[in-house]
Amino acid sequence: MTEDRKTTDLVELRTRLLQYRASLFDPSTQLPTLPVVMDRVRRLLDDKGSVPAFVIRLEHEQHLERVVGWEKYDALLVNVSRYLGDVLARQIRCDVILCQEAVRGDVFIMFLADRVEAGRLYAILAGGISITEEDSGDSTLMTLQIGKGLITRRPAERTERAIYSGILEARQDFHKRGEVLDEARLVEARRVLNDRSLTTLFQPIVGLPEQQVLGYEALTRGPSGSYLGPAENFFGFAERSGILGEAEHLCVDLALERAERLPDDVMLFVNLSNHGLEYLDSLGIGLIDLVSRSTLRPERCVLEITERTYAESQAALQHRVRELRGAGFRIAIDDMGTGYSALHVLAELQPDFIKLNQMLVRDLTSQPIKQNLVRAITSFASTIHSVVIAEGVEREDEMLALADLGVMLQQGFYFGHPERF
Repeated sequence: MTEDRKTTDLVELRTRLLQYRASLFDPSTQLPTLPVVMDRVRRLLDDKGSVPAFVIRLEHEQHLERVVGWEKYDALLVNVSRYLGDVLARQIRCDVILCQEAVRGDVFIMFLADRVEAGRLYAILAGGISITEEDSGDSTLMTLQIGKGLITRRPAERTERAIYSGILEARQDFHKRGEVLDEARLVEARRVLNDRSLTTLFQPIVGLPEQQVLGYEALTRGPSGSYLGPAENFFGFAERSGILGEAEHLCVDLALERAERLPDDVMLFVNLSNHGLEYLDSLGIGLIDLVSRSTLRPERCVLEITERTYAESQAALQHRVRELRGAGFRIAIDDMGTGYSALHVLAELQPDFIKLNQMLVRDLTSQPIKQNLVRAITSFASTIHSVVIAEGVEREDEMLALADLGVMLQQGFYFGHPERF
């Protein structure tokens, strides 16, 4: 065999090994998937006779990843896996196997050698986990949803099926606990809506170079200290529970009420999904009616919509946009750059504003591809007479890079955190 042939075979072998590893180990957390640890679980079961199993998932509503972006969500899962590994290494006094259900998944599975230690671990994790963001150093308490099962070895049953049966039991417990939580949260959510006890915050949108405040986006938070407190949880749960329209109606109503304290010369940006718009229709009112009851003029109001909202009801939304524009409202397309906003939507609606998602802004200075995307969006916006607004600006270098690309309206922590008025 020639040296060239040996080199080629070695390269092919390494490539196959990398492909094999990529199919069995999560590239972000570096944790093995379930097939990789099956032999270890089998040996543990042979030794102990029964093995507790946990199915664990970071508790959140299903659309969290599309809200924060997959990069940030992957980083969050990495932090969760590190936390779990640290807890197991420092506080649990028995053999533990930690894995992920599948590559690129967000479900973790644990197998423990001792039932007493499993009870201790459940008590530790049920209290929530503290995740520290590397960029800001801020710590956030996050909740885990946990399901418990017991794998029992039986002579007449194949070991692998016994393991999968125990995992299934943990899954069923996982979903049962989730249903109980959902019932309690629905009661809480309805109480919040009845009491109008949502918090409305306003984040400034500034114009460069003077950094003059030209508008505010109204943002809503749920009950402080509750699972429903973060906006993504509150609205995600409301959508899943069928009360999103009612929730968005209240949010806009409160935003208009509290916006009376804003300066008279600034715009108010409000968000409404298709659910919210249809709910208002069902009540026989609309955004125009809501604004007419407030002290704001329609010319100061900007409705933010996403491509997803447009895709759900194109004809109805086009009709609403024409009505709103006729009354003096302006329109913004939100979350441009997430994969939801499409060029045909921009061409058909010709929004007054196009809001760049923060994932396009993050690391903009070091990623030429993102710079080219922003440049292309800004160029296209000028052809339809739209103005681009960048969201999520947190650093001076991001602000300057965006300005160099022609984005002169910006929003983010660099200019101001959401606050009450």
